[in-house]
Amino acid sequence: MQTQTNATPVSSTQLPSIAAVVIHEVRDYATWKSAFDAHAEGRKKAGIFTAHINRDVDNPNLITAYLGARSAEGLKSFIASPDLKETMQRAGVKGAPQIALITPVEDETVKDRSLPGAIVRHEVADFKTWKKAFDEHAGARGAAGIVGHALNRSVEQPNLVVIYLQAERLEQLREFAASPNLKDTMQKAGVQGQPAISFVTGQEWTA
Repeated sequence: MQTQTNATPVSSTQLPSIAAVVIHEVRDYATWKSAFDAHAEGRKKAGIFTAHINRDVDNPNLITAYLGARSAEGLKSFIASPDLKETMQRAGVKGAPQIALITPVEDETVKDRSLPGAIVRHEVADFKTWKKAFDEHAGARGAAGIVGHALNRSVEQPNLVVIYLQAERLEQLREFAASPNLKDTMQKAGVQGQPAISFVTGQEWTA
């Protein structure tokens, strides 16, 4: 039973064709955010039509930015552009960013307010088997307080899954991630190795 009633499902025709997850540390979030906002037109020209920023709960200057685009060509050109590199330098980005290209599969996130989130990355033996188990686990997620989620697959490694979970309180995400029920479900679903989990504070969704 689907209990995540606060989320607004996005149809497959509205999902980005491709997206990038960009992780980098910044010297000062307010300075970086000002530069990010000022660069909106550059993103728009590249076909990037949705963006979401998350800040690590333990290090608020560690940023994970989701950029959803209409085409792989436009997104890749944007990522490789000297303009983006210069913007990052002015914004106070420290070191080289980590950039991963992903294919959005499902989006049932809450976008009308900022919420705590968990970003989960793990490899699976077979995506269809894993997805079936994920869908069957919807009731447990709802009971644990999970109100929204998004699913993505790595472009280069399709069996590497990136999941974004939202809850009203950070404690709900931590408790869900640590639950024996989730561990058992992951094992049955064919998750390989230890998942990587980052807890974040979600910021606004922008164009």
